Amino acid sequence: MTDLNLVGDIGGTNSRFGLVANGSKEVTRVETLKNDGFSGLEAAISHYLKNQGIMSLQSAAVAVAAPVDREVIRLTNRDWSFSTASLQTAANSNHFRLLNDYEALALSLPHLAPEDLAQIGGTSPKPNALKVVLGPGTGLGMAMLAPLPQGGWMALPGEGGQITLPVVTKEEMVLRDALVGSSKFCEVEWVLTGPGLFQLYKIISGTPKLKTPEDVLQAAILGTDLAAVKALKHFITFLARLSGDFAMGLQAHGGIYLAGGIAPSIVKQLQSGTFRKTFDDHGRIAEVIHKIPVYVIMDRFPAFKGCVAALKS
Repeated sequence: MTDLNLVGDIGGTNSRFGLVANGSKEVTRVETLKNDGFSGLEAAISHYLKNQGIMSLQSAAVAVAAPVDREVIRLTNRDWSFSTASLQTAANSNHFRLLNDYEALALSLPHLAPEDLAQIGGTSPKPNALKVVLGPGTGLGMAMLAPLPQGGWMALPGEGGQITLPVVTKEEMVLRDALVGSSKFCEVEWVLTGPGLFQLYKIISGTPKLKTPEDVLQAAILGTDLAAVKALKHFITFLARLSGDFAMGLQAHGGIYLAGGIAPSIVKQLQSGTFRKTFDDHGRIAEVIHKIPVYVIMDRFPAFKGCVAALKS
C-alpha cells in the first residue's frame, strides 16, 4: 500500500498539486497546471498522478475555489463541476477530503513561519483569538479560524466576495455606477479581483492601452501608466476597508491575513501607502482594531499546509 498522500489547491486559473508522505509535513513534487488545458478537475488530477508515476494514494486533501457543502460542486470562476466521489476515483485514493480553498488557507495559519508573513501595522496577534484570511485573485475568498475551547482550531469558510463593496466617496460612487449602473448592488468580487482591477482601469482610463489584468498590475507597480496607478490605489483602499470591516465586525484579534495572487505582488504598496490608515479608520471605537495586525502571506503554497493539517485531522 502506498504511503503517499495528494494535496491540491484549485483556483479558477491554475491547479497546483503536491505529494506528502505519511507522518511528514513536507510537500514535494509540486506541479502547477493551467486549467485551460483540461476538461475538468478529474482530468487534471489524473494528468498530475500519471506524470508522477503514481498509481494509487493513501489519501488526498484538495482545496477548491467553491462552496463544498453540496453533492455536486461547481468552481466559482470556471465551468468545472465534480463531486467528492468523482475526485476520489480520479485520485484512486483510500480516503478523500474536499475543502473550500479558504478553509484550507485558514487551517494553514497556525503553521506559517514568521518568514512566510509580511506585516502591515498593528502589534502582535492575541493567542487563541479569531483569525480571518481573505484575498483577491481570480475571485475573492474569505474564511475564519476560530479557537476551540478544548484546544485546536476550527476553520469556518465564508463568502466574503459576495458582500457589498464598501463605497464611501463621491468618486468611488461614480466608479461603482460606471461598473454596475446607478443604485444597483455591487459585490466586492466585481472589484477586488484581477478582473475587477482591470475593470477599474478601463473606467478610469477611458481609452485603455493595457490589455490584461496582469498588464495593469505591472504598470501600476512600475508607475508607467497613470490610470493603472490610480486603479490600484482605489483597489487598495477597498481592500483596506473590507479588511477593517472584518476586523471590527468579527473582533479578529488573532490577525487579518491577506492571501491570493495579488497581495504578495503589491506588498510594498500595502506597507508604504494608505492601507493601514484606511484599515484603522472605523468610526467611534476604531481604537478597538488599532492593535490588530495585518499580514500578507508570502508563502507560495500556503493552502498545502492547510491540506496537510486536514489530512492529519
